[in-house]
Amino acid sequence: MSTTRSHDLHDIDLVSFVEEAKRDAVHAFNFLRDTGTLSASLTFHVSHRIPGHDRLLTIRFPSPWDGDRSPRVSVSRFSDHPESILNEERLDADTLIHAHTPYLAGWSLAHKPFPILYVAAQRHLLAREIPNHLERTRSVLEVVRERLDRHPELAPPPALLESNGGANFWGRGIIKTAQLILLIEEAARFQAIAEQIGGAQPYTPGAIELQWKRTGLLEKALAYKG
Repeated sequence: MSTTRSHDLHDIDLVSFVEEAKRDAVHAFNFLRDTGTLSASLTFHVSHRIPGHDRLLTIRFPSPWDGDRSPRVSVSRFSDHPESILNEERLDADTLIHAHTPYLAGWSLAHKPFPILYVAAQRHLLAREIPNHLERTRSVLEVVRERLDRHPELAPPPALLESNGGANFWGRGIIKTAQLILLIEEAARFQAIAEQIGGAQPYTPGAIELQWKRTGLLEKALAYKG
């Protein structure tokens, strides 16, 4: 007969979840680093809300000059983080990743929002641009909530550029959020290359609708005006 108490099983499930999330974060960090998506500083920090628990998992990766290459994992109460962007239900996000990527950082430094004109990224996103967080005296949550309130005709953004720095990205799951980082940074890179031959151009008629149709987002996308 098993003598394991119910709360012990609960703890084991939580430990297993944290270990799996850590593996996902390491995998995401590795493919973003290996593809050149991350800047040389390798800034990559994950916050992930644990479902069914008042818990926030945080995974911070070391800088290149740290001798210990192991990511640092901690768990805290989610209710102790009222400023977290993950409190905004309209974003439908359980994962926040702060990362520095070379080409998006250029837009951040220029204090401009980044328009998404690359189909490989846009087909997975309803939003057409990544805003820039210029008012740094205000929190990410406050800035994004104001945008959602003022512009309900625009799709919720998947990220917010950090003026003069990196960016905060959010989504469902660590791997899927990291995949979006790769695609958005790739868009910024290719659009920078396009600047040498006249600049990236708006989508031609029907092009963006075709992309959304391929990923099943067309109906949702048409509910927004831009």
